[in-house]
Amino acid sequence: MSRYLLHISLLFVFVVSQNQFVLGQSKRTLQKKEARLKKQISETKSLIEKTKQNKETTLSQLAIIDQQIALRSQLINNLNNQIKEIEENILKNGDEITALNEDLEKLKKEFKEMLRYAYKNRNKDYGMMYLLSANDINIAYRRIKYMNQYSESRKTHVKEIKETQSRLEQQNQELLQNKADKVILVEDSKKEFTSFEQDKTYKNELLAKIQSDQASLQSKLKKQEEEKLKIARAIQKAIEEEIKKKKAKKNTTKGTSSGFALTPEEKLLGKRFVDNKGKLPWPVEKGTVTGKFGKQQHSILSTVQIENNGIFISTSKNAKVRAVYDGEVTYVGTLEGAGVMIMISHGNYRTVYANLQNAYVKVGQKVATKQNIGELITKNGENISESNFSIWKITGTSSQPVNPALWLSRR
Repeated sequence: MSRYLLHISLLFVFVVSQNQFVLGQSKRTLQKKEARLKKQISETKSLIEKTKQNKETTLSQLAIIDQQIALRSQLINNLNNQIKEIEENILKNGDEITALNEDLEKLKKEFKEMLRYAYKNRNKDYGMMYLLSANDINIAYRRIKYMNQYSESRKTHVKEIKETQSRLEQQNQELLQNKADKVILVEDSKKEFTSFEQDKTYKNELLAKIQSDQASLQSKLKKQEEEKLKIARAIQKAIEEEIKKKKAKKNTTKGTSSGFALTPEEKLLGKRFVDNKGKLPWPVEKGTVTGKFGKQQHSILSTVQIENNGIFISTSKNAKVRAVYDGEVTYVGTLEGAGVMIMISHGNYRTVYANLQNAYVKVGQKVATKQNIGELITKNGENISESNFSIWKITGTSSQPVNPALWLSRR
């Protein structure tokens, strides 16, 4: 095998291995996301089936079907990206197979020339005569070395031909597997698109029912805003009480203090809480976000702006609520129309869990991550529950809500 062919072959193996590594990484990422989306869709689909048993159409139903449509859209895009990647792999495999076939033909041609030369010089005494005809010992040594190299070259050619044939067979198998995978993904994509269209039809039916009674919709929206306001006021009041107690304690021990003084243990807990941003478990085991954080336009009433201090997660009926991180319960209280509310301290952060029908914990109790702390309310005539979850940061003598979606782990 010539040096040129050897260099080309080594470069080809390196490039192929690098491409396979990158493509493998991309494929695994897409497949993980696909699995995650399918799990979320399955959970949301289960909630939709439960809401169909409700006595009347609710805004939560519309929010759940909206989320389902968004998830299906993401899944369809994911499947299409996988199909696109496989098509690129098929083209690359085709190019690699062509290159391997060309290399194989060159190797066979070179080997054929070697065999032809060996046939012409097949006289068993030729090698000895070739050595004895050398003028001096140095020339004889070089001739011995050349004859050994020639023998090794023949063996190398045979090995290279076998390895190239093996790689060619492997690429052909990968090509066939890619084509089979593409067929499966195309069918999955078609099914998801059909389901996507069915979900959109169902959404339009729900929307028509809700919009048919604008007065009822306005009344429900007003009630929801009142409940959110009660929760926000209760949170602010509870935090203000904590600040007062801490200031009073500080004044008694070491003189006056302004702001929210933390003990070394509380500072450490707050730091650990921040270190886990984006990795906290959800306050409910299963569910889908049906109310986002912050100021936003209402999904039906285009002239209405709503503002959420936290997020709303629709989940199964009477679902258990759990602490998202280690901490201490600093507030447990009942709010008219908004159920039981629990607040847990994590240094200078507070996690708040509202819309509960009962509490399993009491003020001053230490809780652990994922420990059940209460049970959600299920409203009359509905077959699901909705968790109201928020995170507040205390700075000085004030507190502000932060977006919980940035703190919870990806589902």
